[in-house]
Amino acid sequence: MARDEALLLTAESPILRVYRWPSSQLSIGYFCRLAEVRSAYGEIPIVRRWTGGGIVTHGEDWTFSLIIPGPNEPAAELYCRIHLALVAALSATGISASLSEARPAVPGGACFTHPVASDVMFAGKKIVGGAQRRNRRGVLHQGSLQLDSLSTEFFEAFARQLADHCSPESPSREFLQVADQLEQSRYATPEWREKF
Repeated sequence: MARDEALLLTAESPILRVYRWPSSQLSIGYFCRLAEVRSAYGEIPIVRRWTGGGIVTHGEDWTFSLIIPGPNEPAAELYCRIHLALVAALSATGISASLSEARPAVPGGACFTHPVASDVMFAGKKIVGGAQRRNRRGVLHQGSLQLDSLSTEFFEAFARQLADHCSPESPSREFLQVADQLEQSRYATPEWREKF
């Protein structure tokens, strides 16, 4: 979570970051109430996201972050555009997914049990959800793709759907310093995790 925020604070151009979790963990949206999450999920490790949304179970999923510096389109339009790119990339790798229709959001609930408008659906189930955070630097979109068996070609296809020119990038020293500072001062602290 600290690295995602650090990317938003330091990126000069759009960045797609894809990662996996080493074990079963939960990420919870900024406004989720920790006591309610603990009541439902027990003592599984939890991290609070800087973005909103509900409860996401990690460990079997692919997590991605898209950082877009500068002004951008309205949140709902950007959410739809990112998820349309995911649908196209899934289609290119043989998975016939689609966007969900408009439905009311369920605040703080388990993210993948309540599809909202423009979530990605496959075989009648929500497989991609996301949340955004905006500041003066730009937009951070965090998403979870709940399909375990994906090829590297999928992520290349996703990146190509988002931009004409893509290239791998190594983390800068500035980015790593900002991420370490954010981890120590915010994401690793009980004050942040137990905020609500």
